[in-house]
Amino acid sequence: MPREPERDLRQEAEKRVEQRFTRQREALFALHRDQRQRDQRTQQQAIDRVAQQQAELAKQKRQTLEAHERKWDGLRDRIAYKPEPAPSFGLLPPRDIEREYREMRRQWLDVRETIEKGFNERIDACQNAQDDLRFAFDAANDIQAQRDREYYEALVQNQDRTRLAAIEREHSQLEQSVTQEFQQRSRDAGPERGG
Repeated sequence: MPREPERDLRQEAEKRVEQRFTRQREALFALHRDQRQRDQRTQQQAIDRVAQQQAELAKQKRQTLEAHERKWDGLRDRIAYKPEPAPSFGLLPPRDIEREYREMRRQWLDVRETIEKGFNERIDACQNAQDDLRFAFDAANDIQAQRDREYYEALVQNQDRTRLAAIEREHSQLEQSVTQEFQQRSRDAGPERGG
């Protein structure tokens, strides 16, 4: 059965337009996917920097508390090994080691509490910053995903609206191409017949 050239050109035009539209949709989807991946990497790096600061603060807190603990060991030793003064024959009151111990311990505990409180506030601030970043990034990602869907839907709607015109243009170009090819072959074949 002979093929209908006009129908074949029309089907070829439809096929080419659909392939072009598919490539456009795939390119837009890939562009959005790549941007989303870049955004996620950048966002994760920001969160990781804050987490790293938090870990560094926890390490500094531990080291500071260990140094403070060593300081207490020295203070305790100083109280314990402090020799009794020579007899004063009533001029100096006797040494109250328990009172000295309680006073130094209270001061030491106050400083320890201040150290812990300061570091805990900074560590908590880092955790809050991470939580805030995650929340903000999630919201921004949701907004961007909505925009991406809108761009994709707009592209599909535009393709649907222009599909017939694009097929007609492609069909016309195919007809011109076939006509030019036919004319070229006719010219090429013409001199051979005459010879």
